[in-house]
Amino acid sequence: MSNIKIFVSRRIDVNSTRIDNPLYVPVRCGAVYDDKPSDMLGDDTGDNISGRRNSFCEFTVEYWAWKNTKSDYVGLCHYRRYLTFSTRNFKENNMRQVMEGYLNGPSIKKYELDNVKLMESVIEGNDVVVNCAADVEGVPTPKGFQKSVCAHWEGYDGVYFDKRVFPMLLDDIKAYSADIYSCAVECLEGKYHRGYNCYVMRRDIFDKMCDFQFSVMFKLEKEIHEKGYDIACPRTMGYVGEILYGIFIYYLQHRTDCRVKEVQLVYFEQTEMPDSRWKYFLEKILFWVKFNFEDIGYALLPKASKRRNFVKKIYFRLTKRKN
Repeated sequence: MSNIKIFVSRRIDVNSTRIDNPLYVPVRCGAVYDDKPSDMLGDDTGDNISGRRNSFCEFTVEYWAWKNTKSDYVGLCHYRRYLTFSTRNFKENNMRQVMEGYLNGPSIKKYELDNVKLMESVIEGNDVVVNCAADVEGVPTPKGFQKSVCAHWEGYDGVYFDKRVFPMLLDDIKAYSADIYSCAVECLEGKYHRGYNCYVMRRDIFDKMCDFQFSVMFKLEKEIHEKGYDIACPRTMGYVGEILYGIFIYYLQHRTDCRVKEVQLVYFEQTEMPDSRWKYFLEKILFWVKFNFEDIGYALLPKASKRRNFVKKIYFRLTKRKN
């Protein structure tokens, strides 16, 4: 029996539902900023970058797991995003996510997130388990639909990061590995993007991915800070890490003989249960509207637009959800 640890990056300001499954290890992301007592592991012990939470996002948990834990297989998911190992096929949106309202008992059963034996059999039968890649041609950006992964990300120029980061990123990848660099060019010129950093992989592969990601990210972090490209977009490094994740999986699929299995990724809109029946039904209605009209919403309410931000404020106020 393999030792499998799937680390769940948890927000310190959200009391998310815990899944009763020993394979999941919840870790407080940016625990160095948590002033409340907790029995949950934090990413601020040992060799850590917990203080970079605001820019590196869930990668502070990934780094902590890389430097401070041991297991045969290592995984990462987020407090609201989980891989489902179910044999059922669920409806997805254009970003290849299965949209679900609440992370609660019924949804945990629905997606078999508590099925330890099923998860172990899938994980041990493969070298890497990842979410499915999305066709960016069907995913709108603030600058419309794009035909390549690179153009898709550049469509978020000034929203997620400064597009002048891209040439610097490629230079740093090339300096790290010529082989991975060639995959990076192919991946970014292609139309299939794999984001969200949710995976389970053999420990040696995980170590190799982390060495690649953090070697490039730490170097790039210093370079873009010197040029001031991170001032308007402080979460640049988190998005860069997501791009590097997609590139690395592309590398595994096209340059190695690793057994890579794709499974569906579930997004939970709310991970805390409401405190009243009225709020529960209100949120259910809002979830239904969002999930069924999201694709139209992206076209009518482009990301970073004033009208989208206005609607988001109303939505978060009604659901009392933290942005």
